[in-house]
Amino acid sequence: MKIRTKITYQFTLIVAMILVIFSVALYYLLESYNKKEFNNYLKDRAVTTAQLLIKEKNVDRKLLRIIDRNTLSSLYAAEVLVFDENNKVKYSNIESDTVIYYSPELLEQVRQKKYLESDYKNKEVVGLMYKDQETQEDYLILAQSEDIYSKQKLENIKYAMTIGLISAIILTIVFGFVFSGQSLKPISRINQEVSKITANDLNKKLSTGNSKDEIAQLANNFNQMLSRIEKSFELQKSFVSNASHELRTPLAAIKSEIQVALEKERTSGEYQEILKSLNIDNQRLIQLTNGLLQLAKSDRGDKSIILAPLRIDEVLFEVQDELLHQHLNYHINIDFEEIPEDDAFVTINGNKSLIKTLFNNLIDNACKYSENKLASINIRSNKSNCIVIVTDEGIGISKDDQEKIFEPFYRTKNASNYKGHGIGLSICKRIVEIHKGRIVIKSEENKGSSFSVILPHV
Repeated sequence: MKIRTKITYQFTLIVAMILVIFSVALYYLLESYNKKEFNNYLKDRAVTTAQLLIKEKNVDRKLLRIIDRNTLSSLYAAEVLVFDENNKVKYSNIESDTVIYYSPELLEQVRQKKYLESDYKNKEVVGLMYKDQETQEDYLILAQSEDIYSKQKLENIKYAMTIGLISAIILTIVFGFVFSGQSLKPISRINQEVSKITANDLNKKLSTGNSKDEIAQLANNFNQMLSRIEKSFELQKSFVSNASHELRTPLAAIKSEIQVALEKERTSGEYQEILKSLNIDNQRLIQLTNGLLQLAKSDRGDKSIILAPLRIDEVLFEVQDELLHQHLNYHINIDFEEIPEDDAFVTINGNKSLIKTLFNNLIDNACKYSENKLASINIRSNKSNCIVIVTDEGIGISKDDQEKIFEPFYRTKNASNYKGHGIGLSICKRIVEIHKGRIVIKSEENKGSSFSVILPHV
């Protein structure tokens, strides 16, 4: 079902329900009012008859019956009966040969309640008790009649309401369809614009209309999503291009060395030198491949990574041991600004493998780019975060380069003489983002750098 049809259907249903409830309530209100008005008329007839017949002793009953008989042909003709204490009819305004139906149970209810309004055989009935002040006798008076006029009036009202209700529903459907079409025009326009956007022209943007309503907000959000997708595509293209370039260099070197080795017969010593060179190139290729795999793993998102409570200081000491074992000339100092009383201040929810990769890259860079091969690590904490600061006295990073160093394969000009592929810091940033943290750099060229890793603790 299309949204336009669905909106029309729901709008019509709501309006129809409101109209039906209003019509039914109005009809029963009118019916109740007419019934109350007619019962008041019957009560007045009963009281008038009692006063003329019982209170006024000199009134001729025959004359009273003639008067009542003449009113029987009127619109509100009422049958009036007067009963004594033994439920015998003392007076009737109907001719003697006419049969009048009444219920003994009804008479008993009137005597108990003193006044009663009821229905009996399609007639409205009002019963009341009247006491003769002179004789102290109690009389029961019934006035009953069929409210033909009110019934006919209610039938006419019901017919008019039914026709009006059906007409209103039809009009609601028509106007609802037109209204929903007008309301959904901006969405239809957006739908047409979106259908024209392909992977080759993600730079296209949707029209935001008046830039104020929800449709404009939807268009803005979609434009922002297109920008993010375009940026992701550009990063992917850049990643593939840079990865291909970086992989091509060691592969070309290996190919050249193998071709040179096969040109002629060589001594075992020469073959050993060639194999050593091939091993160095192979190690570079392995390091580059591992870096690419780690970068790809960090880009898969949080759902593929299992987090568990992890002590930052223990991870740092493990990284220290591994780096010192691999590089005998490295110097790594780890210190607490203030030893925390609660272990929770140095415990995070993290993935141990990724956290080790993070600090391995930062500490290795600090040592590699420093003449004294020294990296100083300071551990701090506050109420919500654990902070690890990795500081060196190396070549530093210029202000212009500081905004780009976290991009994949980006290397600063002063780092060109050092081995590397420009992947490490981009991996570090992604790992920190996965752990809901942030990384801050402070650096001055030729004076050193300081990387602060801020991670929320448990």
